[in-house]
Amino acid sequence: MASITLRVLHGADRGRVFSRLPTPVTIGREEGNTIQLNDERISRYHLKLQSDHDKIVATDLESTNGTRVNGEEISVRILRDGDMIALGRSLLLVGSAQDIDRRIAELAARHPDGAGVQPQQIRERIDRLVEHHSDVIEDVADVRSPLPSGPPPLPERLSAAQTAELAELLDYVQGVLRRATEVAVLRPGQDRVEVEFAEWQAVLDMQARLAELLRHIADPRGD
Repeated sequence: MASITLRVLHGADRGRVFSRLPTPVTIGREEGNTIQLNDERISRYHLKLQSDHDKIVATDLESTNGTRVNGEEISVRILRDGDMIALGRSLLLVGSAQDIDRRIAELAARHPDGAGVQPQQIRERIDRLVEHHSDVIEDVADVRSPLPSGPPPLPERLSAAQTAELAELLDYVQGVLRRATEVAVLRPGQDRVEVEFAEWQAVLDMQARLAELLRHIADPRGD
Protein backbone atom coordinates (compact mmCIF):
# COMPACT_ATOMS: atom_id res chain seq x y z
CA MET A 1 0.00 0.00 0.00
CA ALA A 2 1.39 3.40 -0.99
CA SER A 3 1.88 6.07 1.65
CA ILE A 4 2.43 9.81 1.64
CA THR A 5 4.03 12.36 3.96
CA LEU A 6 2.62 15.88 4.18
CA ARG A 7 4.06 18.83 6.11
CA VAL A 8 1.98 21.93 6.85
CA LEU A 9 4.12 24.99 6.10
CA HIS A 10 1.53 27.76 6.36
CA GLY A 11 -1.84 28.25 8.03
CA ALA A 12 -3.36 27.63 11.44
CA ASP A 13 -1.90 24.10 11.54
CA ARG A 14 1.61 25.18 10.57
CA GLY A 15 4.27 22.81 11.84
CA ARG A 16 2.13 19.67 11.82
CA VAL A 17 3.65 16.66 10.08
CA PHE A 18 1.62 13.73 8.78
CA SER A 19 4.14 10.95 8.20
CA ARG A 20 3.70 7.90 5.99
CA LEU A 21 -0.07 8.02 5.86
CA PRO A 22 -1.48 5.00 4.00
CA THR A 23 -3.64 5.97 1.04
CA PRO A 24 -6.38 6.86 0.42
CA VAL A 25 -6.14 10.12 2.37
CA THR A 26 -8.82 12.79 2.60
CA ILE A 27 -8.18 16.38 3.68
CA GLY A 28 -10.84 18.78 4.92
CA ARG A 29 -12.08 20.72 7.92
CA GLU A 30 -14.63 18.09 9.09
CA GLU A 31 -14.04 15.26 11.50
CA GLY A 32 -13.85 12.03 9.57
CA ASN A 33 -11.08 13.21 7.25
CA THR A 34 -7.68 11.57 7.51
CA ILE A 35 -6.26 15.09 7.88
CA GLN A 36 -8.50 17.67 9.54
CA LEU A 37 -7.25 21.24 9.09
CA ASN A 38 -8.44 24.26 11.05
CA ASP A 39 -9.12 26.54 8.10
CA GLU A 40 -12.53 28.05 7.34
CA ARG A 41 -11.61 28.46 3.67
CA ILE A 42 -11.18 24.71 3.30
CA SER A 43 -14.27 22.69 2.39
CA ARG A 44 -15.67 20.01 4.68
CA TYR A 45 -14.23 17.36 2.38
CA HIS A 46 -11.75 19.18 0.17
CA LEU A 47 -9.11 16.88 -1.34
CA LYS A 48 -8.54 13.17 -1.81
CA LEU A 49 -5.16 11.48 -2.34
CA GLN A 50 -5.10 7.93 -3.64
CA SER A 51 -2.60 5.51 -5.10
CA ASP A 52 -2.83 4.23 -8.64
CA HIS A 53 -0.06 2.31 -10.41
CA ASP A 54 2.55 3.45 -7.86
CA LYS A 55 1.60 7.10 -8.29
CA ILE A 56 -0.23 9.41 -5.88
CA VAL A 57 -3.25 11.04 -7.51
CA ALA A 58 -4.76 14.20 -5.99
CA THR A 59 -8.44 14.85 -6.73
CA ASP A 60 -10.23 18.04 -5.73
CA LEU A 61 -13.60 17.06 -4.23
CA GLU A 62 -15.49 19.94 -5.86
CA SER A 63 -14.26 22.25 -3.11
CA THR A 64 -15.61 25.79 -2.86
CA ASN A 65 -12.26 27.58 -3.10
CA GLY A 66 -10.36 25.03 -5.15
CA THR A 67 -6.96 23.38 -4.83
CA ARG A 68 -3.66 24.47 -6.34
CA VAL A 69 -0.52 22.43 -6.88
CA ASN A 70 2.62 24.47 -7.50
CA GLY A 71 0.48 27.53 -8.17
CA GLU A 72 -1.78 25.87 -10.75
CA GLU A 73 -5.46 25.19 -10.06
CA ILE A 74 -6.17 21.48 -10.40
CA SER A 75 -9.01 19.02 -10.54
CA VAL A 76 -6.84 15.92 -10.87
CA ARG A 77 -3.04 15.84 -10.65
CA ILE A 78 -0.18 13.41 -10.07
CA LEU A 79 1.72 14.43 -6.93
CA ARG A 80 5.49 14.18 -6.57
CA ASP A 81 7.80 14.73 -3.64
CA GLY A 82 8.55 18.43 -3.28
CA ASP A 83 5.19 19.59 -4.68
CA MET A 84 3.32 22.37 -2.88
CA ILE A 85 -0.42 21.96 -2.25
CA ALA A 86 -2.39 25.14 -1.48
CA LEU A 87 -5.92 24.83 -0.12
CA GLY A 88 -7.65 27.64 1.71
CA ARG A 89 -5.00 29.53 3.68
CA SER A 90 -2.94 26.38 4.21
CA LEU A 91 0.18 25.29 2.35
CA LEU A 92 1.34 21.67 2.41
CA LEU A 93 4.66 20.23 1.27
CA VAL A 94 4.61 16.72 -0.18
CA GLY A 95 7.28 14.33 1.07
CA SER A 96 9.73 13.98 3.92
CA ALA A 97 13.22 15.48 3.74
CA GLN A 98 14.54 12.07 2.66
CA ASP A 99 11.86 11.70 -0.02
CA ILE A 100 12.65 15.12 -1.46
CA ASP A 101 16.41 14.52 -1.33
CA ARG A 102 15.84 11.32 -3.30
CA ARG A 103 13.89 13.18 -5.98
CA ILE A 104 16.51 15.94 -6.16
CA ALA A 105 19.19 13.28 -6.69
CA GLU A 106 17.11 11.67 -9.46
CA LEU A 107 16.66 15.03 -11.21
CA ALA A 108 20.36 15.82 -10.89
CA ALA A 109 21.27 12.42 -12.36
CA ARG A 110 19.13 13.18 -15.42
CA HIS A 111 20.93 16.51 -15.88
CA PRO A 112 24.61 15.80 -15.15
CA ASP A 113 25.56 19.15 -16.69
CA GLY A 114 23.57 20.87 -13.91
CA ALA A 115 21.20 22.57 -16.35
CA GLY A 116 18.21 23.74 -14.31
CA VAL A 117 19.09 21.53 -11.34
CA GLN A 118 21.20 22.96 -8.51
CA PRO A 119 20.71 20.49 -5.62
CA GLN A 120 22.20 22.69 -2.90
CA GLN A 121 20.15 25.73 -3.89
CA ILE A 122 16.96 23.66 -4.08
CA ARG A 123 17.55 22.19 -0.62
CA GLU A 124 18.22 25.64 0.84
CA ARG A 125 14.98 27.03 -0.60
CA ILE A 126 12.97 24.13 0.79
CA ASP A 127 14.68 24.46 4.18
CA ARG A 128 13.72 28.13 4.34
CA LEU A 129 10.08 27.23 3.76
CA VAL A 130 10.12 24.36 6.25
CA GLU A 131 11.77 26.52 8.92
CA HIS A 132 8.60 28.65 9.01
CA HIS A 133 9.89 31.50 6.91
CA SER A 134 6.53 31.18 5.14
CA ASP A 135 5.12 33.94 7.38
CA VAL A 136 5.90 36.41 4.61
CA ILE A 137 3.79 34.57 2.03
CA GLU A 138 0.95 36.83 0.98
CA ASP A 139 -0.91 34.28 -1.12
CA VAL A 140 -0.22 30.56 -0.67
CA ALA A 141 -1.90 29.89 -4.02
CA ASP A 142 1.10 31.45 -5.79
CA VAL A 143 3.73 29.24 -4.12
CA ARG A 144 5.51 26.84 -6.46
CA SER A 145 7.83 23.97 -5.73
CA PRO A 146 11.54 24.87 -5.69
CA LEU A 147 12.17 21.73 -7.73
CA PRO A 148 12.45 22.36 -11.46
CA SER A 149 9.41 21.46 -13.49
CA GLY A 150 9.23 20.32 -17.06
CA PRO A 151 6.74 18.72 -19.40
CA PRO A 152 4.95 15.78 -17.77
CA PRO A 153 5.89 12.29 -18.95
CA LEU A 154 3.63 10.36 -21.28
CA PRO A 155 1.06 8.11 -19.61
CA GLU A 156 2.13 4.52 -19.02
CA ARG A 157 0.29 1.23 -19.51
CA LEU A 158 -1.80 2.50 -22.42
CA SER A 159 -3.62 0.04 -24.62
CA ALA A 160 -3.08 0.19 -28.38
CA ALA A 161 -6.35 2.10 -28.83
CA GLN A 162 -5.53 4.55 -26.03
CA THR A 163 -2.08 5.14 -27.53
CA ALA A 164 -3.67 5.94 -30.89
CA GLU A 165 -6.22 8.27 -29.27
CA LEU A 166 -3.50 10.13 -27.37
CA ALA A 167 -1.40 10.45 -30.53
CA GLU A 168 -4.43 11.84 -32.38
CA LEU A 169 -4.99 14.45 -29.67
CA LEU A 170 -1.33 15.51 -29.63
CA ASP A 171 -1.29 15.65 -33.44
CA TYR A 172 -4.24 18.04 -33.31
CA VAL A 173 -2.53 20.34 -30.80
CA GLN A 174 0.76 20.21 -32.68
CA GLY A 175 -1.00 20.97 -35.97
CA VAL A 176 -2.73 24.09 -34.63
CA LEU A 177 0.53 25.39 -33.15
CA ARG A 178 2.50 24.55 -36.31
CA ARG A 179 0.10 26.47 -38.55
CA ALA A 180 0.21 29.46 -36.21
CA THR A 181 4.02 29.54 -36.11
CA GLU A 182 4.34 29.05 -39.88
CA VAL A 183 2.50 32.31 -40.58
CA ALA A 184 4.01 34.24 -37.67
CA VAL A 185 5.98 37.34 -38.66
CA LEU A 186 8.87 38.81 -36.67
CA ARG A 187 9.41 42.44 -37.62
CA PRO A 188 13.07 43.53 -37.74
CA GLY A 189 14.01 45.57 -34.71
CA GLN A 190 10.85 44.68 -32.78
CA ASP A 191 10.40 42.37 -29.80
CA ARG A 192 7.03 41.02 -30.81
CA VAL A 193 5.62 38.47 -33.21
CA GLU A 194 2.54 39.01 -35.40
CA VAL A 195 0.16 36.13 -36.11
CA GLU A 196 -2.68 36.03 -38.62
CA PHE A 197 -6.06 36.61 -36.98
CA ALA A 198 -7.47 33.29 -38.20
CA GLU A 199 -4.54 31.34 -36.78
CA TRP A 200 -4.75 33.24 -33.49
CA GLN A 201 -8.44 32.33 -33.27
CA ALA A 202 -7.50 28.70 -33.90
CA VAL A 203 -5.09 28.82 -30.95
CA LEU A 204 -7.79 30.32 -28.72
CA ASP A 205 -10.26 27.67 -29.88
CA MET A 206 -7.75 24.96 -29.04
CA GLN A 207 -7.28 26.46 -25.57
CA ALA A 208 -11.04 26.36 -25.01
CA ARG A 209 -11.28 22.77 -26.25
CA LEU A 210 -8.42 21.67 -23.97
CA ALA A 211 -10.15 23.34 -21.02
CA GLU A 212 -13.31 21.37 -21.82
CA LEU A 213 -11.32 18.14 -22.09
CA LEU A 214 -9.65 18.76 -18.73
CA ARG A 215 -13.02 19.38 -17.14
CA HIS A 216 -14.41 16.19 -18.67
CA ILE A 217 -11.42 14.16 -17.47
CA ALA A 218 -11.93 15.45 -13.92
CA ASP A 219 -15.68 14.81 -14.01
CA PRO A 220 -16.66 12.36 -16.78
CA ARG A 221 -20.28 12.30 -15.57
CA GLY A 222 -20.62 16.10 -15.50
CA ASP A 223 -22.80 18.07 -17.89
